[in-house]
Amino acid sequence: MERDFEKSLCLGTGITFIFMLLFISVPNGLILIALYRNPLRCFRKAFSVFLAFIAAVDLFVGIVVCSGETVMRFLCAFGEKNVPQDGDIVRILGYIGVNSSILLVTAMSVDRFISVVCPHFYLRKVTPRKLILCNTIIVVFSTIFASLQLTGISLDTYLLIDIHLHTTFPLVTTALAYFGIFLCLKKHARDDLQRQSAMPSNTTLHDMRRVNIAKRERKFALTCFLILIFLIISLIPYFAAILIDANCYDCRGQKWFMAFGESSVAFLFVNSFVNPFLTTFRIGELKQSVKIVFWRRNQVDISGLGDFQLQDSSGNIRSV
Repeated sequence: MERDFEKSLCLGTGITFIFMLLFISVPNGLILIALYRNPLRCFRKAFSVFLAFIAAVDLFVGIVVCSGETVMRFLCAFGEKNVPQDGDIVRILGYIGVNSSILLVTAMSVDRFISVVCPHFYLRKVTPRKLILCNTIIVVFSTIFASLQLTGISLDTYLLIDIHLHTTFPLVTTALAYFGIFLCLKKHARDDLQRQSAMPSNTTLHDMRRVNIAKRERKFALTCFLILIFLIISLIPYFAAILIDANCYDCRGQKWFMAFGESSVAFLFVNSFVNPFLTTFRIGELKQSVKIVFWRRNQVDISGLGDFQLQDSSGNIRSV
């Protein structure tokens, strides 16, 4: 009877992973193509590196991890295999994807903090090439850390380190980063208001540029924050299952706990589905680029004051 339930559970989660494979791979693939082709020449900035790496990791989750989970669960449902467990190859690949996403979002939060608090230092020192190196190190580190499960390390020890390294540390770091961003943006808004009150009819080009940059930074910071929120939401059920397993020995083997645990594994990758839609609709440049690449809209390559601009049908230039 228990084996029949396990097979039914494997079949249900296997079908779920098939849909996740499609819903994660396709949009993230489209995002990467749009970033690569860059029809508006607006993705040569440092922030675009994070967009590309997050989309690439999500694409890895969709094509590799979800495919592996689908195969293993169908083997469980129609063969003699068991439900994938920690230490299995497919789970290790999942750890690589999830841990990379967590650390990339943490690094992106710190990047936004530096760009808002120390804009001159950021413009001088932070370059796309340096961020590519930094993000590559993050992915390599996540791969090595996940592969430690193959060395025979105690699973309890590994999970303890994993929780603090990929949950406690990122949460504290991102909380401090966004608190600093909030204080700095609030101070900038107060300074701009005082400047406008002192000279209400003497708005210079420099003032307009400051306002545009502030709006862009707020938009990017809020987008990063929303990505972080969805990532945390996707992690909550999985870590709840870990805590229940560690503190409720009688729960192990019960049907409700097995169903909850396997559902939490599938829920881990929801953020990989949400991210491409969130970044596309939050960042106008990316949304327009996707339209141009895949729907062949007319575009004009205009760059001004660090902002993305388009020309409307009447010939007027408007900012997005």
